[in-house]
Amino acid sequence: MQTFLELTAKYVYEKYKENISDLCIILPSRRASFFFKNALAQAAPEPIWSPEVSGMEDFITRLAKTDVLEPINLQLELYDLMREQDPTLDFDQFVTWGGTLLDDFSRIDQNMVDTGKLFEYLTEAKALERWDPKYLGKELSPTMKKYFSLWDNVEKTYHNLKKRLLQNKQAYTGMAFRKVANDIEGIAKDPGCAQYIFIGLNALTSSEEKIIKTLLKHDKAEVLFDSDDFYMEEGSPNRAGSFLRKYKSTWKLPEWRWQQNLLLTEEKEINVIGVANASMQGKLAGQLLQEIRQQDKHAQVAIIMPDETLLLPVLHSIPDEVPNYNVTMGLSFKGTPLFNLIDLLFDVHLTGVTQLQESGYKVYQYHHLSVTKLLTHPFIRRYALYLNEQPEQAKYHGFIQNVIDKIVQENRVLITANELLRMGDHQPLFETLFKSWRDCDDIIASMYSLIDMLREVYSHKPNAIETEYLYIFYTIVKRLDTIFDCREQKISVRSFRKFLNELISSQRLPFSGEPISEVQIMGMLETRALDFENVIILSVNENTLPAPKRHESLMPYDVLREFGLPTYSETEGAMAYNFYRLLQRAKRVNLLYVLPSDTYGSGEKSRFILQLQNDLALRNPRIRFRDLTAAVDQKQTKKYDEDIVIQKDAQTLEQLKKELQRGLYPSHLNMYINCSLQYYFSRIAKIKEMDEVEEQLGADQFGTIVHQVLEDFFRPFEQNGNPIEEQHVAQMLLQLPKQVELEFKKTTRGATPERGMNYLLFKVAVQVLEKYLEGLKASEELPLYVLRLEDTLDATLAVQVGGEIVPVRVAGKADRIDLTGNELRVIDYKTGKVERNQLVVKPEDVALHFTTDPKYDKARQLWLYQYILQRTLQQSPDTILRNGQHLDSQRIIPKSGILSFRNLDAGVLSSEFNFMEADQVTPKEFVAASEELLSDLVRRMLDPQEPIRKTNDLDVCQYCPYRGICAR
Repeated sequence: MQTFLELTAKYVYEKYKENISDLCIILPSRRASFFFKNALAQAAPEPIWSPEVSGMEDFITRLAKTDVLEPINLQLELYDLMREQDPTLDFDQFVTWGGTLLDDFSRIDQNMVDTGKLFEYLTEAKALERWDPKYLGKELSPTMKKYFSLWDNVEKTYHNLKKRLLQNKQAYTGMAFRKVANDIEGIAKDPGCAQYIFIGLNALTSSEEKIIKTLLKHDKAEVLFDSDDFYMEEGSPNRAGSFLRKYKSTWKLPEWRWQQNLLLTEEKEINVIGVANASMQGKLAGQLLQEIRQQDKHAQVAIIMPDETLLLPVLHSIPDEVPNYNVTMGLSFKGTPLFNLIDLLFDVHLTGVTQLQESGYKVYQYHHLSVTKLLTHPFIRRYALYLNEQPEQAKYHGFIQNVIDKIVQENRVLITANELLRMGDHQPLFETLFKSWRDCDDIIASMYSLIDMLREVYSHKPNAIETEYLYIFYTIVKRLDTIFDCREQKISVRSFRKFLNELISSQRLPFSGEPISEVQIMGMLETRALDFENVIILSVNENTLPAPKRHESLMPYDVLREFGLPTYSETEGAMAYNFYRLLQRAKRVNLLYVLPSDTYGSGEKSRFILQLQNDLALRNPRIRFRDLTAAVDQKQTKKYDEDIVIQKDAQTLEQLKKELQRGLYPSHLNMYINCSLQYYFSRIAKIKEMDEVEEQLGADQFGTIVHQVLEDFFRPFEQNGNPIEEQHVAQMLLQLPKQVELEFKKTTRGATPERGMNYLLFKVAVQVLEKYLEGLKASEELPLYVLRLEDTLDATLAVQVGGEIVPVRVAGKADRIDLTGNELRVIDYKTGKVERNQLVVKPEDVALHFTTDPKYDKARQLWLYQYILQRTLQQSPDTILRNGQHLDSQRIIPKSGILSFRNLDAGVLSSEFNFMEADQVTPKEFVAASEELLSDLVRRMLDPQEPIRKTNDLDVCQYCPYRGICAR
């Protein structure tokens, strides 16, 4: 296969060999220049002095003889000039569009636009925008005035910027192109270059066209194009040839070099392969490369990535049999762990809130999620490990994990910088990460400090690639430190981050390799003018190849079209040319795309695939076109048993007995009946739920607040033995809002009741408690004697299990035990809704379902409370009746009840337990019947023939903390 550059090198050598060193050869890119030099060396049979070979942009910069400034320096210059027109211009606002405006200026100059006419057109367009019948007779809002004044100032700023840059012999890219285009007549007469040869160009700007045409007019240039009949046909709708067709028809070249007929005549194998997800493309590319190299050890292969994020998956998939390959694109710094760390650091400082403290001062607080993400970053973890290895730093061993644990334990939603520094004992790392930033000097100082700390880590345990990241980041910070004067330029954290990201996005971690290696891994733009026999292109999906339609200009679309400025259609045309030109000389082409799905990177096939399938492949019978789908070959399969069964061996039975001796509470009993596996995980295996910071009040915390407020109100009456009367309840109602707020702050710690969902829940808590107290005030329950609050009652039951007596402690923690009239009540508070019908137990259901059916959970709770209460009254009544000595214990009626705060109108809900003998007529004594039921349940729990397994009722799993273990 003869490549395009080999063809041009041979042509140039044969035509100009007498004065070849006096030539200036211009190609689309530096990479193409390097490959051309190699091709020229191959074409020349003897050693020669090389001509000057350069990429188009380098060529223009050299001719312009000006210093092309970096975008950041230009943006600061632009801001200073715009402030002269509008002193109120906000820098944070400016940075959101300043870069785009500079790009517009550059495109205007690159395309030699008549700026007088352009800005006049823009002024008239904005005047029409201003003229709106809605606003007739009305004054424009300040925002609208600012918007229109910006456009009024754009023309002045454009001219002022150019004037200032020219004075300093500086320029932006487009300005350099325009300068060369304006000076090209003089340059053409300069004897410096005998002949200018432009090779493989396409999608030229107006300034580039003018430069080339002027040199052609003076017989100082020759242009060598790479085109194909397929897309060069007159009237062809294929955008790949849109630029070249125009040049061919309008430039009046003596001879059009070259147009070949490769796509329609050459033999090719084109495989279109759909894959399940984006990262799988890397794996498949490695396999395809291996296949090609097995067939031909020296095959030339290009793996092309329109999506740069796939570089690492591709590199990890290169087979070991391919020791040498060249990576042209460089690893984006944005994809590195260090960039992620810097991004998280900015998130900490940007996602906090300012809160007014009781002292009246505003304090800046960081959000717990940002802080935790930052402290769990691998680089910070590595620093913590490094500290743990330093004996002299013993007081800081494990300090990062301690801080994370403390944030969770104290439920710190928002944490001030000073609190974090105190938690971290003012360790230098915490000073670096969490000290408040007042200006960009503080930010830069933090960055330098962080770099020094990480450098210290890597000096002890070297890591070449991460040390390289660190060095690149240091150079970026150094550049920003040089550019910014933080005392003069009031740059916010957000603006500094934008500038930092702009520099980072242009940085690449370079790979070293043989530039003309047989295997090349490159981006789409780097393929310009290059040819390969074997081509593997990844991400051939719409919105990746070609790129999505984006309007990346402040100018309206009609202005761009009117003045010949590039739009997305020109971008698509250029990309189409690069794609088809790459296929011209290729023999084997593999196009990988992600199949439509919900995964990242998926989408429909690129239009290029459809064009190949429905046009080119049909017109060229020598093309073997295959549409394939990649399938994963599963070599090993593991059988997954959905059920989890734990046999009750001797050890498990012993643990169950110990747990029953510790206490069988209503919640434990219900848990075992609902799902014995959940009981096992919670009570036997002791698997704890992961603690997390809760920003929003959870249902459990809401219940805690309601419980605690009532406990605060009733506790004095439990201690002094006095009954609660109507006037006491009236006093409670007055204190209620403050008491709820106090408990809210205690329970949630970091969260506050002043905003969002928490504010609504705070109001709901006040409302339900108010309704309850109002109802209590008017009820016949008064006077109410409070006997016990938040206290545990228990009774021991000896259960015969086989030949063994197992003592079971039946226990329950009562929210309240009170006495109203002659009723002794155990009250359980429920913040959820409980209906009376949930507590009804039919006598005939007791034996069959009462201790097996989850629907009786509330009734079982009341049953256990009542059983414990009656046993306590029988055995030691004084432990309960401390404040009820005025009543004869024989007259007391023990009851258990639920107070549902979402069903307060129903009052205290209780259940009737009418236990019957087998004949369903003779009533059973409550305590004896209860002990019989409990004994049966305990024997079932300790039955080795009944294993522990997960429930089949998925409703039970919905809020279970262990559902992940069960894969539910």
